Amino acid sequence: MSTADMSLHEDLKRLQAEGLLGPDDTAGNHLDALTTQQPWYIRAMVGLGAWLASLLLIGFVASFSLVMDGGYAVVGTVLIIGAILVRRRSDNDFLVQCALACSLAGQALCAYGVAEALGHDHHEIFLGLALAMSVLLFFVYPDRIHRVIMVCLASGSLTGLLYAWEWNALIPVLGPLFAGALVLLQRNRPHLIAGPYAALSRPLTSGLMLSAFGVLLISTVYVLPELGVETLLYPRPWISTILFGALFFYTATPMVRSLAHPGHATAGAILYGLMALIVACSWAAPGLLLGLIVTILGAAHTNRTYIGAGLVFGVIFLATYFYGIELSMPAKSLTLVSAGTALLVSRWIILRLVQAPDQQETHHV
Repeated sequence: MSTADMSLHEDLKRLQAEGLLGPDDTAGNHLDALTTQQPWYIRAMVGLGAWLASLLLIGFVASFSLVMDGGYAVVGTVLIIGAILVRRRSDNDFLVQCALACSLAGQALCAYGVAEALGHDHHEIFLGLALAMSVLLFFVYPDRIHRVIMVCLASGSLTGLLYAWEWNALIPVLGPLFAGALVLLQRNRPHLIAGPYAALSRPLTSGLMLSAFGVLLISTVYVLPELGVETLLYPRPWISTILFGALFFYTATPMVRSLAHPGHATAGAILYGLMALIVACSWAAPGLLLGLIVTILGAAHTNRTYIGAGLVFGVIFLATYFYGIELSMPAKSLTLVSAGTALLVSRWIILRLVQAPDQQETHHV
């Protein structure tokens, strides 16, 4: 049997037989404790059954909370505490999904119960409590998916509070703020992984990326005048474009420096000029810049998830922008055509710069 065909268990047994590994070695115990992972479709069915059973049980229990004051808050608190205890003690797929459903439902019941008991500005109290619980449970609840959801809920609650307080002018700043935090965390990812908060870094970055996507999609929402909405949902999107433009330059600068090798002194100036042109073409469509930033960030750190997320968001934003935002069709078409042309020209120049060193080495040889 070749070395490539040997399993990990066989490798450990051979090492133990040669006296290089003790019988009580933790690696061997860990492998013996591992169980065969079920196929994804079985796990999906288990998760669906867990959510259905949990929600039915929650609905049954919550119906009895109507008979007492603050019943929703009590039931919600009990569900949250129970979910935390179950998740800390078990990794079973069914229990993990049950705990996740109970935690989310418990937060909604607790926030609604407290807001109802106080009886003043229900929606603001609800959003404030949801924001506070999301931040707290991000650190307390030991589950990666739950932590990603908590970041998204916190950003959504913050956005809702800004609308409730009629601070709509700050909405264009939220997306660049989330994206800027994402870029900084990704740049310092090696230090975060090596530190005590390694388990928090990945959910936080994923949640920030999804939050930025969600906020930028608001900029494409078209509100009919017949609905009587007096305030804009996303006023002055050019503010986001300017902030994303600065972040775009910051994120792409290492790539530009690597391409502007000796012999191409003007390459950096040309690339920076094209980047400025892309920012100008995206003046009314800041989501295009966000998609580029996430894609470049993924390419710089060899993260295929970020590359795919940036490209998919770009497609979604283009669809919603073209059919949603309150602009004339010629203006939309001009934005998309000019931005697409600038991107294609940039791609052509980048490919030429990448191939130039190889051609020079071949010529010298």
